[in-house]
Amino acid sequence: MSIATLRDPHTLAILAMLGWGVAYVPSAWLIDEWPPLPAAGARLALAGILLLLLAAATGRRVLPGVPFWTVLWLGLTQTTIFYGATFLGIANESAGLAAVLSNTDPLFVAALGAVFLAEHLSVRQWVGLLVGLVGAGLAISPDGVWPFEISLIALFVIFGALAWAVGTVVATRSIRGDSSPLALAGWQMALGGGLLFLWGGLLGDGPGAVGAQTVTLVIVLAIFGSALPLALFYRALLWAPAGEVSAWFFLVPVVGVSLSWPLLGEEPSFTLLAGVVAVSFGLWLVLGARRPAQAAA
Repeated sequence: MSIATLRDPHTLAILAMLGWGVAYVPSAWLIDEWPPLPAAGARLALAGILLLLLAAATGRRVLPGVPFWTVLWLGLTQTTIFYGATFLGIANESAGLAAVLSNTDPLFVAALGAVFLAEHLSVRQWVGLLVGLVGAGLAISPDGVWPFEISLIALFVIFGALAWAVGTVVATRSIRGDSSPLALAGWQMALGGGLLFLWGGLLGDGPGAVGAQTVTLVIVLAIFGSALPLALFYRALLWAPAGEVSAWFFLVPVVGVSLSWPLLGEEPSFTLLAGVVAVSFGLWLVLGARRPAQAAA
């Protein structure tokens, strides 16, 4: 791949989405070694530290440039609750389902932004919201469209996506100022990862045995599933409008479901396949025409 190709914002965005999508499979492997909450905490805490080291090494600010409450709020909503719910979804349902439902967060950001931030949504975006939410509804019914049954764990994953969106909307005015996105992401991941360890400890789910495979999975997920995709995504935002770059988010659930089938043996149901199509299409309709306040990581 040439240097010119690596400077293309759409290439960088696609690589970021592939990293986030692929990460659902090794996350499932890590959960086989450790309970879900400390597994998520280890991945995110290390990723946050790596992002801060990257910021320092490239001469960027290491301080986030926002009030501490903003970092704490984003760490709680966008790291602790979001990734905690996602990893619990992987552990108790499937990586494919978690990939679909956790990536509904941009739909909630758009809806809440329209209500609380007076952000205008086009007809295309309202249609995308409807299509995406219908897709989420299909995905959480494991036994078909009718009789409609709801998985409680799936609902919790959606709650995690909603928490991400609430975190974004509440903190929007703070992060639109003189903030440093890379440093802010690093601090919220490191703080949120620590809170995940605390959450797991309170529930009696401490880390398991530390072996070579566990350490390797944590490092791979931290680098290639969190820190590198986010760095590539922010780099893409320097060279292209946020709406164009974010439109590629539809790839994340597609990649997550596509890889979970052959690598984890998770044969998707009809409703899950219909759900991933609808959610992905909804994401494309919504994100392809808007400038989100903050991108998901």
